Amino acid sequence: MPSPTLSRPRSGLSPKAMVLLTAATAALGGLLFGYDTAVISGAQLFFKSTFQLSNAQLEMAVGVVLLGAMTGAALGGWLTDKLGRRSVLLVTGVCFGVFSLWTGLATGLGTFVTARFFVGGCIGIASMLTPLYIAEMSPARIRGALVSLNQLAITVGIVVAYGVDYALAGQRDWRMMFISAVIPAIVLVVGMIFLPESPRWLAKKGRREEAFENFKRLGRESEAEQEMADVERVLREETGKFRELFSSGFRIAVWIGVGLAVFQQITGINTIIYYAPTILRDAGFSSARVAILGTVGIGTVNVLATILSIFLIDRLGRKPLLIIGCAGQAAMLGYVGYAFSQNQHGLAVFAGVLLYIVFFAISLGPVVWLMLSEIYPTKIRGSAMSLATFANWFANWVVTVSFLSLLDHLGTVHTFWLFAILSLLAILFCIWLVPETKGRSLEEIEESFRRLGHGPAQAS
Repeated sequence: MPSPTLSRPRSGLSPKAMVLLTAATAALGGLLFGYDTAVISGAQLFFKSTFQLSNAQLEMAVGVVLLGAMTGAALGGWLTDKLGRRSVLLVTGVCFGVFSLWTGLATGLGTFVTARFFVGGCIGIASMLTPLYIAEMSPARIRGALVSLNQLAITVGIVVAYGVDYALAGQRDWRMMFISAVIPAIVLVVGMIFLPESPRWLAKKGRREEAFENFKRLGRESEAEQEMADVERVLREETGKFRELFSSGFRIAVWIGVGLAVFQQITGINTIIYYAPTILRDAGFSSARVAILGTVGIGTVNVLATILSIFLIDRLGRKPLLIIGCAGQAAMLGYVGYAFSQNQHGLAVFAGVLLYIVFFAISLGPVVWLMLSEIYPTKIRGSAMSLATFANWFANWVVTVSFLSLLDHLGTVHTFWLFAILSLLAILFCIWLVPETKGRSLEEIEESFRRLGHGPAQAS
């Protein structure tokens, strides 16, 4: 039976099925984000010897994708505001396939780094656009769960990448590890052909009839007039200029978004995602293949914990999950550092890393991307998300290219303790500044920031 607040769309699908299909298809952008980010974790053990790389060159080869992601994030918002959410996501899917193939066919470090830079550009666009598109298509009461499908897809992409790495490790076939990303890229492109454009973007462009029709396609026929009225009301109050973000109320939204984006990265997640095999080998795992198998376990736990977060995020709310997760991360990072300090290697380190992943996957993993898609004005939501996503990838790049150097200079113990301290700072940030957005429409959230100007508590 259809939901009492959603009517059956003209496609014949139930309202929930239509919205879920839209979110799940778009979330393939997240899957490619996760896959192309993590596949290098196992591949680096083999292309390092193929290209005879030093540690500094390896850091560059791993980190260049993040420079690309920063570029993609910076340009992606402008592109999506100009050309539309659906169109840009479709083209991004095509580029994912082309540049993944180019990476696998690289003949030297130069061509490899160039291809990975462009893959990074696709990742940067997908990372800001996928949650934005899903949020603009979703009803408020289940928006958290639907946007979190993007994070679930990211984690699935990561674990699939780990599985492919493990399957191909015996043949040392790092080229096919990268080329295999072409398959989900094709699925994303085909799926996006049949999805509607964001009605909020259409309304912003003055295409009211198309926007109204797409609200109805998404199963909200009985609500379409009210949603259109809400969207048009806030659009009339916006200038559409990027400087609007730095007005009194929205300035707080900027700091919240950028702060969350940075804390997601500087609390250690991508040292685990990118360097898990290296960490596990340092902890005493016997071979590269066994270390990669352990990484598959890490990825699987990441997926399962993210599924848990989908059930919690619209029930407990965004802020409680952030606080609980950051506290757990701090504890586990402290424990992993302690395990290394006491030479309790192997399973002790592995257990600590697994629990760290659980806490990240129910908090900073899904909640950050969700909140970035919620807190910015409609007219400039794409450009505003670019700002926060750029900060996210910049922080990611700094951590990634410095991690091996931190291990060399600070040692394993103090490096993990540093990330633990940063997780504690993240807790304070969430307590003092982050508002609760559970169950509120995007227009209601925007209006609360517009009225703000005095402090974050009024937006909660």
